[in-house]
Amino acid sequence: MRITKFTLAGIGLLTFSLTSATDPWNQANEMLRQAVKRTDPISNPYSDSGNNDVKDAALYIPMDYYREDQERLYESFWKDEASEWQRTVYSLLTESSDRYDNTDATYTLAQLHLWGDYGFPHNKTLAFRYASRFNEMTKWSNSSILFDLGVMYSTGLFGYIPVDTVKSLLCYQMSASLGNIRAKNALAYKYYSGHSVPRDCSKALLLYKEIADEIRDSFSDEEWNVRFPYIETYNVRIPDFSDGLLGKDLSSMDLTTKRVASARPDITSSFLTQMNGGQIVLKFGSRASGGAFSTEDDESEDRLVDIYYTAWDDYRGTYTKARDCEASRKLLELTFRAYDADVPYMDNLQKFFYGRCLDLLGHIYFTGEAEGSPNITLAEKYLRRSIEVIEKNSSLRCRSNIDLGLINQYLYNNVTEALRYYKKVSATHSNDGTVEFQLAKLSRKYPEMELGDPFGLMQTAHLLGHCHATYEFATMTEQSMNNRYSCEDSAYLYKKFVEGNEQIMAPQLRTAYGELLRGNAEVALWGYALAAEQGFEPAQVSAAYILYQLPCNFEEPPRTLPERKQMAISYYIRAFKQDNVDAGVVAGDIFYRMGNYSKALSAYQSAALKFSPQAIWNLGYMYEHGLGTEVDFHLAKRYYDQALEHNSKLYLAVKLSVLKLRLKSWLTWVTNGRLKYGRIDDDDIVNDSDSWFERIIKSFKKANRENSGIPISNDAQSNGRGVPAQRQRQTQQEQRQQRQQQDAEQEQLHVTIWDRLENLGIQPEDLMTIAFVLFIFLFSLIIRTLAARRGWNVRNNNGMRIQINGQRPRGNFDIQVLAI
Repeated sequence: MRITKFTLAGIGLLTFSLTSATDPWNQANEMLRQAVKRTDPISNPYSDSGNNDVKDAALYIPMDYYREDQERLYESFWKDEASEWQRTVYSLLTESSDRYDNTDATYTLAQLHLWGDYGFPHNKTLAFRYASRFNEMTKWSNSSILFDLGVMYSTGLFGYIPVDTVKSLLCYQMSASLGNIRAKNALAYKYYSGHSVPRDCSKALLLYKEIADEIRDSFSDEEWNVRFPYIETYNVRIPDFSDGLLGKDLSSMDLTTKRVASARPDITSSFLTQMNGGQIVLKFGSRASGGAFSTEDDESEDRLVDIYYTAWDDYRGTYTKARDCEASRKLLELTFRAYDADVPYMDNLQKFFYGRCLDLLGHIYFTGEAEGSPNITLAEKYLRRSIEVIEKNSSLRCRSNIDLGLINQYLYNNVTEALRYYKKVSATHSNDGTVEFQLAKLSRKYPEMELGDPFGLMQTAHLLGHCHATYEFATMTEQSMNNRYSCEDSAYLYKKFVEGNEQIMAPQLRTAYGELLRGNAEVALWGYALAAEQGFEPAQVSAAYILYQLPCNFEEPPRTLPERKQMAISYYIRAFKQDNVDAGVVAGDIFYRMGNYSKALSAYQSAALKFSPQAIWNLGYMYEHGLGTEVDFHLAKRYYDQALEHNSKLYLAVKLSVLKLRLKSWLTWVTNGRLKYGRIDDDDIVNDSDSWFERIIKSFKKANRENSGIPISNDAQSNGRGVPAQRQRQTQQEQRQQRQQQDAEQEQLHVTIWDRLENLGIQPEDLMTIAFVLFIFLFSLIIRTLAARRGWNVRNNNGMRIQINGQRPRGNFDIQVLAI
């Protein structure tokens, strides 16, 4: 970002007035220490309504990006918005850095411009300037700033400095040599994926193992084996808040938004219906009067359900509300005192949710997350009561068995009792891999008990999502305990464990998401880029989504810097290489909108190999219209059919597309190949051959731009590859004139009806669509007329019989009236 003379003059004048004979760093540092660095929208939600559902979060991300707007906003801040405190602090910091070469002030200015601390605006140019200056002042000895510079050179700060992979790699290597764990992770990812360096699995494994061992050493044995700290994860993809990259029913990837505010269960579900003996109404016991289950209170019917999910959200936290284990504990304690005496009057459904309340309360006391230290006595009390309530009259098993098993195994050394608890929940949904993790350890310690293969048990625990089991399983795999060594598998497992500890590797993800809630998309982009460069796939998608969002149909494409679009494509491709199939489809869509059909076709083919229904469908469309390839109706039909095989919800779309292909094939045969479809060459972009429908849409878009005040310059417009539109049209016109002369010599100026239609901009597929719709309407009209004359049974779309002219229907021929 350029800094204008006006801004520099204003800041410089203020700096001159505050210049002192001594370094003002101490004064500036004291002022910063007493101020609020950043408000946390997660710990302090915007709304006091109590509804913390993530869908209510204001995740506004602008689609357009203008560098001039960013410069204007920066100037406007210093001109009109900056407070006296901000002006004074900034002046002291710049004086300390520029005049006295104070490294602390220089580092503070770099971070201030990167993260927008203390309400200052984000400024990439100044951030890079002060970061580079600090690095020179410290003679490349600060690992943190070296890692930041590595990310800056790798991303080019999204259009503000040139991308330099060599300098980026050098910064990462020097930062890693100084012990920076994030720089080591970035290098490990580069060697693992082969991004900008030759792929080297051995180096990747060495680095990942070193990082994993360092993370393992950060846990105590009690935390590692018994009470694993809860991770309040923010490693999510931003598009997952709106049903994924491709939208509902089209995205192939599972959503990463696991901590959304709990939705109340559907009490008409088969599970809850069977559990309650077929009665699905949450109606409480039939005590005469009083008590917690008084039938006079209509709201008491689902009170336990609300209590449990409210306490659960408080315990784990959501994306708009921080964890509050103490609030959860108090609510559950109150629930125990109010409802425990009424257990005999509860039905099975009420006992289930009450038991889960006690299970959660016992777990809180077992981990000590509310009071700071575990309380085993209270934990056992509530855990045993939970088992008694839930399992006494049903076959369900609750998670309390796991905590009681851990207590008996590690506190009482009663392995037999621990195994009894473990086996009760080993095959239930309550088991998160803890059972197999503990059984694997017991199997290695007591092989005579024949509890199972430790390697297989640890593998099962890893597959169930147990983070510590992933590390143990990676160690076993590296040591070839299964008599088969695999560098690829070992590196992958260590990588998965490292990325599972985001509180150590990428703590800035929480800050990035908070800034996104506050509307600071550029600050959030920097936070996600720090994790994306380390290989966090969700962060790569999030960064790409902020950089470039695909427009909806009939919307103008985002106006942004070419560097941002290219970086978005790069992140999507990296995410695709980490098995995010939807990211590959989106990368292909961007290439398609750029007019680069060959690359779009390649991206779709790669995603189709991973069974993406959307990618397979897009391939069918490309071959149908000859985009980036030859027209091939047979291959297009094959792809359409494959898309239906992988997603049955595409039935109607596939059938209509196949019907359209048959009509196209028939018209091609009738016209003896006169009809031409699609474009073979990417450079063959003929605007004049657009269909009449596309011309109407473009006219509306042009009118919308004119009404919105956006200037339209034909000479400045580009076809996506940097070729001016005017020159492109001139070239196309010359080519058309040459083709017309050749056609005139061969056909002696004979003009057919197809030539006239093409000159009008009407394509054969437009005619087929119009003819198909007219055929349906005419067919419906004819059948309805015949039905009226012959007295056939006519039913509407709801299956209701329609009488024609008051006559009684005759015959046994039913007609379904369709409306289009």
